[in-house]
Amino acid sequence: MLIQQPRLTAYLPSLILVTLMATHTPSLAQDKAPALPTPDSVRLDKLQLMQGFPPAADKQVTAANFLSEYPKLRWAFHHMRELLPSRNVARGPGAAVPLPAGDDRRAEIDALTFTGPDGNTLSFADYLTASFADATLIMLDGKVIYQAYHEGMPEQNPHMMWSMTKSFAGLLATQLMEEGILDGQTLVTEYVPELQGSGWEGATLQQLLNMTADIDYSEVYADADSDVIKYAFAAGMLPVPADFAGQRELYSYLPTIGADGEHGERFMYRTVHTEVLGWVLRKATGKHLAQLISERIWTKLGTEHDAYLLVDRHGAEWAGAGMNASLRDLARFGEMMRLEGRYNGEQIVSAKAVKAIREGADREAFKASGRDFQPGYSYRNQWWISHNADGAFEALGVHGQMIHVNPTVGLVVVRLSSHPVASSAFTFPTTLPAMQALADLLR
Repeated sequence: MLIQQPRLTAYLPSLILVTLMATHTPSLAQDKAPALPTPDSVRLDKLQLMQGFPPAADKQVTAANFLSEYPKLRWAFHHMRELLPSRNVARGPGAAVPLPAGDDRRAEIDALTFTGPDGNTLSFADYLTASFADATLIMLDGKVIYQAYHEGMPEQNPHMMWSMTKSFAGLLATQLMEEGILDGQTLVTEYVPELQGSGWEGATLQQLLNMTADIDYSEVYADADSDVIKYAFAAGMLPVPADFAGQRELYSYLPTIGADGEHGERFMYRTVHTEVLGWVLRKATGKHLAQLISERIWTKLGTEHDAYLLVDRHGAEWAGAGMNASLRDLARFGEMMRLEGRYNGEQIVSAKAVKAIREGADREAFKASGRDFQPGYSYRNQWWISHNADGAFEALGVHGQMIHVNPTVGLVVVRLSSHPVASSAFTFPTTLPAMQALADLLR
């Protein structure tokens, strides 16, 4: 089925901007940096978006324009449930458990300097500004030493996490494997028979988790017929043209993706793998992904706010991209991962599950994928594993979302951002030395 290119081409600016969940796009590396607005010119507290009754036409943020008309996504990223359908991730009825406060080291950390990828000297404050950060929190040995809501982001608002959502799905799957509910060597089609005859036929659950299942799926953002655009329409990320004849929901779209090479031979980052993982989790447990996150993680962390997941028009959550959560609650989650699954006086997920993730995967397969901006890394169970001397690992999302965990130093960093360029390939070469300098300061 051919999609009419003129109609799809109208959506390309938004797709190029967001690049959806593709944290792998090498073409957006530092040496090919596009022209960016100055951070001060798009400060959230100066934009006055969605103010007034009704807002002025040029200040209105909608599901149709928040990706294509930067800087409207700066408002959208902490108001997503006002734009798109969602399912709640309940925190439960109990009181929130306070985050312990340590010495306020914000001034010291802001002044910390390091050498950037171009040999330039940056301060940590400069790094956050250049990241178009919306909110940042740093914990050391379980205590908050740095917390900032930049440029007017409301503290209580959940923020769009994009691909950090994958790490929640991967953690749940790893835990269910520890419990014997899932088996990494079982074929994906055993869990989701609807995928028989698709590109996932013959792939194991572990290959799905590590994104080494090989499928015929393209994520080429300048191509109006790329599969990533069809995925965006199916998930409801973009308004669907009236004459679009393709699938308009995830579970009708995923089975149409065909096979490519041999499973297990190469790592290739593709968000649709995590959408299939979400389907596996629902089939295996009989519960929505939002319910699983709520019951197994969110209600046990002592969180302050409900989170939520965006859904397609039939109510399937975007397992690879759709979670929204507040800064402090994500810090609780990161601290739980630092403590090998234990937090708030409870073993929330097993230490074995966290250790299995931190072991990482095939670094040569990862290196062959062309992700030169993450040297030495691997990808296991939907987490990014650095394999550095400190054993740091991360959940990452486009436009600058990050949970960075450094177990050796006792460090957790959460940064929520609305960078104009989606790809992590653009920002991560600066993030690497920034995190190393921070670790060296605090170790």
